[in-house]
Amino acid sequence: MQLFRRLYIAVLLVSVTVVAAFGQKTPRAHNFVYNDSTVIQIANNYTLNLDVNYQPYDIRLPFNDQHYRVYGKRLAISVFRMKELLDNGGYSIGGSFRDTLPEDAHVFETATMYYQASRNGKDETGWMPVANAGWYTDTFISNLNRNIEFWPQRGRKLFDSELENGDSISVRFRQREDAPFLTLHFRKEDALETPPFLMLVIDNQRSNATLTEFIHEVYQKQLALGGKLSEFSRFYEDWPGGRDKLMTGQKKIPSDAKFALVFRPRNDIPHDSAFEYRLMESGDNNTAWRKTGNVVIVAGLKPGTNYQLEVRYADRRQHVFRKQFAVARNWYQAPWFIISMAVVLTLLAVMTFLWTRNRRRKRLQEAQRVKVKALYTQLNPHFLFNALGSIQGLLNEGEVEKANHYLSGFGGLLRNTLQNGERDSISLDQELKHLQSYIRLEQLRQPFDFTLEVAPGVNLAAIDMLPLLFQPIVENAVKHGFRGKGEPLALRISVRAEGADLLVEIADNGKGFDASRSAEGKGLRLTADRIALFNQAERRKKVRLQLESGQSGTTAYFTFKNWLDD
Repeated sequence: MQLFRRLYIAVLLVSVTVVAAFGQKTPRAHNFVYNDSTVIQIANNYTLNLDVNYQPYDIRLPFNDQHYRVYGKRLAISVFRMKELLDNGGYSIGGSFRDTLPEDAHVFETATMYYQASRNGKDETGWMPVANAGWYTDTFISNLNRNIEFWPQRGRKLFDSELENGDSISVRFRQREDAPFLTLHFRKEDALETPPFLMLVIDNQRSNATLTEFIHEVYQKQLALGGKLSEFSRFYEDWPGGRDKLMTGQKKIPSDAKFALVFRPRNDIPHDSAFEYRLMESGDNNTAWRKTGNVVIVAGLKPGTNYQLEVRYADRRQHVFRKQFAVARNWYQAPWFIISMAVVLTLLAVMTFLWTRNRRRKRLQEAQRVKVKALYTQLNPHFLFNALGSIQGLLNEGEVEKANHYLSGFGGLLRNTLQNGERDSISLDQELKHLQSYIRLEQLRQPFDFTLEVAPGVNLAAIDMLPLLFQPIVENAVKHGFRGKGEPLALRISVRAEGADLLVEIADNGKGFDASRSAEGKGLRLTADRIALFNQAERRKKVRLQLESGQSGTTAYFTFKNWLDD
């Protein structure tokens, strides 16, 4: 909003100079070609030099021809003494070419200077002495410090004529009979063949004003300006439109901004429909054009949106005034807020994912425990049946003492089995000791060789293991390995590490079986189910069981993946 307020103030400051300038009978825009003694003045309501962009511009002999595009209907060429201007208020110019070199001063001597003018290639005057041109008095109006003063300035009028659109005027200057040292070329253009000219901008002073209230404020301001709007129109009547010079700041406007753009009116066609406009979002060329007068009101802007306002004459649609501007984002549309929210939402999503995954894992683990306990309820009777069968075999063979030893050891073994069944894991050391207790009992019934091999560096007490995981494999080796064989049974358990993996092998030299039908055995099926439940609940640790069996015996390979990472 401050941007528009400054623009509005700037327009009012310009209007002070404009009001003063209306009192002059000559056109209101001046360009100079001069040195320290003489000024050649070009007067037109709007003059544009086509050769250079920056003025004042220093020149020296030989001078290049100068080319101007003029839009005012009247062109006047005059000569003044510089002292005359400086002694009577000074001067105000729109552009100038100056020669400050002493060696070039002779061409500015008015006593021996001649001029000649032509229109559209035809001479309007012959070569005339400047000294013979008629005197006339111009009025310079100074409004320095708001004190308006009128200063008469006396000079010689060389050329003063009304121009038609398309007219070409050339004015040449020379000293005596010398070749021309300066030629000025002018071409009259029509300001209506350019985009509409923006005279001023009125913005809303109250951010909370409704659109209806703002339109009323614009109307009141136009009434307050009164005759000044007419003076603006007269002053700018010949100015070409083009780039928006009143709203070119880089600052973004607030979303509650409302402003009115006042263009130079047209009096040659119906005023209320002389213009067309459209307000496009981010270059949407499909926006429809709307009829309007010379005041275009912009309101209802969306935060964080880029706009382009286009205005044209209803009867000259090829010439379009364009104004691009951006509306500031709301605080919640700012990049810092969006990035912060993205970070927060990402963190929430990650936390939700981790929480959900952890909850799911706990549910799986709980389900595993329930199922494992259910398997234990099946495994324990299987173990009891095999143990009782061994005791019965000793009794039938008359080995009462061995049966008593077996029964005594069986009580401790059964107690450990029931205790371990309540746990999710025990140490590998405990598991192997439990197996050794069972094997010693079975050796009472029928002797066989047993070997436990633990590789160096494997800390059995520090490694967790699933309780009774190896029990069904050992039971199968002891119960079924003797049948049909005359040689004694040899059972071997080996434990070793391979990287982060733990490898356990249980091998016997029994008669073997069809490994493809191992799932038909109760104990092996329960073991496979326990492994499947464990692998389903765990993300990193996995258990693999591979059975190989033949006439030379049976080997169970347990691979515990990532088991030693902890």
